[in-house]
Amino acid sequence: MKRWTWMIIAIPVFLFLAISPLYGADVEGLIRQGLKDLGVRKGDPRICAITDATYVKLDGKTTEEYVDLIQEITGCSIGRGNLLFFHRPITYPLKIALFRKDTKECVLITYDGKEAKKIKVNIDGQRATTPEYWRKIEGALGAADAFSIVTIANSWALGAPFDFLKCCEFHNHLCPGLTSGYFIVKLIQKRYPLRKGEKYIFIACPPWCKDDAIQVLLDLTPGKRSLFVKQLTDPQKRGCAAANVAGILVIWKVKENKGKGLIFQFDWQRACQVSGVKRKDFRPKGGKKNPIFWTTRIKADWGLMPYLERPEEFVRVVKEFEVTPEMLVRLTMAGVNPYEEVGFVTK
Repeated sequence: MKRWTWMIIAIPVFLFLAISPLYGADVEGLIRQGLKDLGVRKGDPRICAITDATYVKLDGKTTEEYVDLIQEITGCSIGRGNLLFFHRPITYPLKIALFRKDTKECVLITYDGKEAKKIKVNIDGQRATTPEYWRKIEGALGAADAFSIVTIANSWALGAPFDFLKCCEFHNHLCPGLTSGYFIVKLIQKRYPLRKGEKYIFIACPPWCKDDAIQVLLDLTPGKRSLFVKQLTDPQKRGCAAANVAGILVIWKVKENKGKGLIFQFDWQRACQVSGVKRKDFRPKGGKKNPIFWTTRIKADWGLMPYLERPEEFVRVVKEFEVTPEMLVRLTMAGVNPYEEVGFVTK
């Protein structure tokens, strides 16, 4: 009788273990310990969780189950605006960052399918604008993860709107180039909202980080043939009738088979002015190995943050023109400089 009793108990336990998620190397325990390390409990409004779960795979399996785990232990959720994500390739390790906004302390948990580890580091966004402190964060987290987590976590702490954070998620970090795209979309929404029977087409020429914000906020993508990406040579850039052109928006009237084109310009000089940075420091000697490469971008991030609802201070429409079906084909065609096509070049 005792033997049968033991089997009755053991079989359900075995089945539970077989079908329930087994979080490798006790990721669950590390998340719980991470909360203790930060001195917070589940549901504390001072914390957010940032993860690449759902994007990465472990042992060939997708990682959406970890989102439930994070939410259950921390109380962070998408609805509360404090469960955030950052994009990574499927081959990347699972990353879960817990961040406390008043102290700027961060616990990062990493799991590669075999081994899990945890590290605690202060990621104060203001201090990260100095090369010395950036080196400390970079040394602890690695440059790529440091830039993603520092910029997204501190943006959340500063009260960044959720749609802005979604742009950061897709781009996997915040940088002033991404913010410029947010500004462009804000200006489009204010001055050129779509009317019935219209659609947007954007020609990203030249391309930079802005175009990821445009994809996220306007749902324009190359796959849907609503976003076209074209590079310009240095002579072509110098040949434009205005500096720092940021692309062309076509507002297309579907039934009428015609549209209006708008050429945008982004004022990098103004962006640097309000941020207290020098444009040359975006490309310092040594490139990404030079901490100034990173600290300049972080400082510009915080400098531009107060202007998210004031895009007109940085974005201008420098030309409007009518678009015919034939011109639209030319504007989007490979090998065609769209600015030459509309006569927006120096004579």
